[in-house]
Amino acid sequence: MKILIVAPNWIGDAVMSLSLIQALHQDNTLRGVDGKSCEIHVLAPPVTAPVYQFSDAVRAVQVEPFAHGKLQWGLRRKVGALLAERAFDVAFMLPNSLKSALVPWFARIPKRVGYSGELRRAVLTHTLPKPDKKAKPPMIQWYGNLGGFDAAALQNPVLNVAAGLRLAACAEFQLPPGFLALAPGAEFGPAKRWPASHFAQVATEFLIQNPIQNVVLFGGPKDHAFCGEIVSQLPLDLQARAQSLAGKTSLAQAVALMSAASQVVTNDSGLMHVAAALNVQVHAVFGSSSPHHTPPLNAKAKVYYLNLECSPCFQRECPLGHTDCLKKLDPKMVVDQLGPASQGV
Repeated sequence: MKILIVAPNWIGDAVMSLSLIQALHQDNTLRGVDGKSCEIHVLAPPVTAPVYQFSDAVRAVQVEPFAHGKLQWGLRRKVGALLAERAFDVAFMLPNSLKSALVPWFARIPKRVGYSGELRRAVLTHTLPKPDKKAKPPMIQWYGNLGGFDAAALQNPVLNVAAGLRLAACAEFQLPPGFLALAPGAEFGPAKRWPASHFAQVATEFLIQNPIQNVVLFGGPKDHAFCGEIVSQLPLDLQARAQSLAGKTSLAQAVALMSAASQVVTNDSGLMHVAAALNVQVHAVFGSSSPHHTPPLNAKAKVYYLNLECSPCFQRECPLGHTDCLKKLDPKMVVDQLGPASQGV
């Protein structure tokens, strides 16, 4: 059995899609006559493609050449023709857009599975009705449904970083393993972002409690200023032990480095899901979003959520203008749960 996964556009969604991929890989009904597991290929946008290189269940990853938000009918037809040569048996479309379903259609993959929407019925062979927004299941179940898997068949997403790659990444950035990682960005919007002063208080307490360790801040180029604001709020004598890598690493480098962290303090973000899949101790702060729908899937993860009457609102910016769901979430709650830094990650 040869399977194509059309990957989502968000890092967190890509990580959560690994539960479906792992279930497919372990499904005995999909094994070949030689007893080998099904062969899974992923077609992914550049932003999420690196996630899949750390999954043992994925045979190959192809980075799609499409411009974000563009139909590019001719280019999708060309990519589909190239994929047709690989003779896939089934394709799973994880995004809900029409354009995401065009390539498998052009590739003439005989079974094409996805949720209904955006007039996709003409290019899908198997459609699932989208659940009502109020009854939307957790994301791993949302994806698992496409493969016909119930909750019992879905395991937490797993990312594996080889020890050599982890050590090489630490050496490149001159970081000893065991540091505290902060992921303070929130690509979706400020209503998911804990205040800089709160992150700074947690970082300060960690550095005081672990005098030979560091704090490392992760994020993209858009997070550079916010990460700098956090570092600037640390006591002057501690700032030298805090390093912002926002915009300075690739996603693959960030994954390798985060696997060397002793703990990660994070908003509800893509990097939260990365850290959870790496089996690192995660401290996840939730505000406008719901920990019931997109929790960090890690047995060691700790979730901090005030569950105010106005939350979750799922808005990019607080509709009430106060963001109390995050501002009132006392950093001491996280500080009290911080464990000691591990020296031998």
